[in-house]
Amino acid sequence: MTSSFTLEHPWFLLGLVPVLALAWVRLRAVPAALRVSSLKTARAAGTGPRARVWWLPDAIRLIAAGLLVVAMARPQQIDRELLSGEGIDIMIAVDMSGSMNAIDASEADIQKIQSKGSEPLNRFGTARKILKQFIRERKSDRIGIVIFGAEAYLRFPPTLDYVRLLNSLDSLVLDNGRRQSNTDKNCSNGCTIPGSGTAIGDALNRAYMRLEHSKAKSKMIILITDGKQEGGSMAGVTVPKYIASLPEKERVRIYTFQVGSGRDSRLPAVDPLRGTLLRDRFGRAQYQRPQRPFPTDPELLRQIAKLTGGKFYQSYDPKKFAKDFKDLERTTFKVKVHTNRKEMFFPWLLAGLILLGFEQLLRLTWLRTFPA
Repeated sequence: MTSSFTLEHPWFLLGLVPVLALAWVRLRAVPAALRVSSLKTARAAGTGPRARVWWLPDAIRLIAAGLLVVAMARPQQIDRELLSGEGIDIMIAVDMSGSMNAIDASEADIQKIQSKGSEPLNRFGTARKILKQFIRERKSDRIGIVIFGAEAYLRFPPTLDYVRLLNSLDSLVLDNGRRQSNTDKNCSNGCTIPGSGTAIGDALNRAYMRLEHSKAKSKMIILITDGKQEGGSMAGVTVPKYIASLPEKERVRIYTFQVGSGRDSRLPAVDPLRGTLLRDRFGRAQYQRPQRPFPTDPELLRQIAKLTGGKFYQSYDPKKFAKDFKDLERTTFKVKVHTNRKEMFFPWLLAGLILLGFEQLLRLTWLRTFPA
């Protein structure tokens, strides 16, 4: 909790200007004098305590006026408390089809990255990097992961154990598309799942089944894919249409991300004889245009989001993908702030009135002047 001090009507402080001006005038004033023929008697009598504090009533009145001016400005103490909320249950469905090996960067951008001793991230690597940052920033949201290619699998159920979730995300291996033979279905790189399809419908079904009985007040699915529905046993709109038929409080919002555009996409170049990556004389990977464009279906993703009350993002390159994900966080994971205002004018008002009363008491008693 943080506290601060503010004034509801600060322009009332302009009333301090005449108060300060009057104080300046009183400071320059000369006490009243009485002419006498000789000071000998007066000096012998000395100066009494009342004569020394002749200025006290005026000073008290000016201080009281200042306090009343501040009271009229209505001072307030503001206490702000950040509320973490009850948390959101989230399932993230990540495409691990072969096309996620593509890199959405120009040749000049690739060379710039390689000149620094690195290789550009492919679509899956970009998605994993952004998701890891997203998970690290969560505090009370349960998150699970579904991965899909030709089929869909639950990788991790919704959890608050972000460390294990991040480790699970790190251990995913994308299918590089290379096989020992044309009939071999096993990945040559030990991929987590085969990437010969894009089972969007199955992925949404597995994600929804993990959220259907969740007690969280807010539930959502984040779907990240670069292709159209290919393979799987369920159509892409089956789950969204079912969600749309549910009462409002039971619905699960689906946010869809179409990564990559195909306009400036490249794949790692492969030696056709050895099946290994082609590299230049400096050991840097080489990239080439795919033989045919990757099929996409942005209309399907747009329909999925619209049916469930989510939002569709067309993330055509890594920078746009990161920006879109920040937009999702900004609009969905809003920080709630509880603000409590405590009025402070009464102590100032009371102090001013007490001082005015004390000043009048002094003038009528101990510092009474004659004639009054």
